[in-house]
Amino acid sequence: MSSTKKPAKKHQIKKKKPEKDDIDIIFDKIDLNNDGRISVIELTKAARYLGMNPTRKEAEQMIKDCNPSQPGYVNKSEFRKLFDDHEANIEAEIKDIAAAFRVFDKDNSGTITADEIRAVLRMSGEEVDEAEIEEMLRMVDIDGDGNISYEEFATVMCNMD
Repeated sequence: MSSTKKPAKKHQIKKKKPEKDDIDIIFDKIDLNNDGRISVIELTKAARYLGMNPTRKEAEQMIKDCNPSQPGYVNKSEFRKLFDDHEANIEAEIKDIAAAFRVFDKDNSGTITADEIRAVLRMSGEEVDEAEIEEMLRMVDIDGDGNISYEEFATVMCNMD
């Protein structure tokens, strides 16, 4: 009986990108005085609707980066650009996480085993301590199956910020 290995399924984090109309609706809801621009405080609130969670200082910097001529405010087209830039950053981060996962998943099984962790650490010249490998596996292996799935790996990588 020959054993054939199933090809690993491609891992992706699925997300729905809001349409321009959605972004415009959010902008309009936040722009309560209908002056065609939103302030730092309003931007912070609007960003939360779009899945971002900037601090006031980060929102100030976002506005400053895209609208240096009118400090403290951003118009609708600039707001759209901010969101597009955020989407590009998310997509780049997803690609980085997938590439990092592939470094460990040597057999393309879709999971990372303790042996694969051990091999990558040895290849990189790291001293391998079995207790540390077990601890890493325990911390990342959310479902407790003894392997690290792509979803578990991505969850940990996204929470490292």
